[in-house]
Amino acid sequence: MAKETFMSKWGLVIRQFVAIAILLGLLTAVVVSRMEGGGPEYNAQVAELKSHLRHAKQRAEEAAVTGDYQFWGIKRNGSSYQLVVIDAEGNRFHRLLPGQERIYIEADRLNFVDAFRVVYFDDQGRPHVGEPPRPATRDVAITTGYRPVRVISNTGVIP
Repeated sequence: MAKETFMSKWGLVIRQFVAIAILLGLLTAVVVSRMEGGGPEYNAQVAELKSHLRHAKQRAEEAAVTGDYQFWGIKRNGSSYQLVVIDAEGNRFHRLLPGQERIYIEADRLNFVDAFRVVYFDDQGRPHVGEPPRPATRDVAITTGYRPVRVISNTGVIP
């Protein structure tokens, strides 16, 4: 009888240990996933950057109909960025992005870590890089600390 009591207590200890290990594993998974993602502020700024890139692409494609401008793009300046347009004569202008009151958009959470300076889109929606704009020969990756924002070459798709 004493042996059965010892074994049942040992079984209880093992089950408690397994339960605690599972709970710690779940807790660790939640904490790591929140740290890897950069948090809600970071995710919001990444979504806003993607939206602004899509807006620049759309305006460039619309320019094919109106003939107003040759390129629309997003240009980085330190930890902020802005909407830039280039007309047929090569003149550059700054425009407000939708819902914004200032030309510069602060993106301090994005922590740009690469040489990304500017991405333009032509009237076909294809990405161009550099000054003066030249066609992107490969996908444009804007590294923002945790994960890159990509612009697919030849199509301008922003996944």
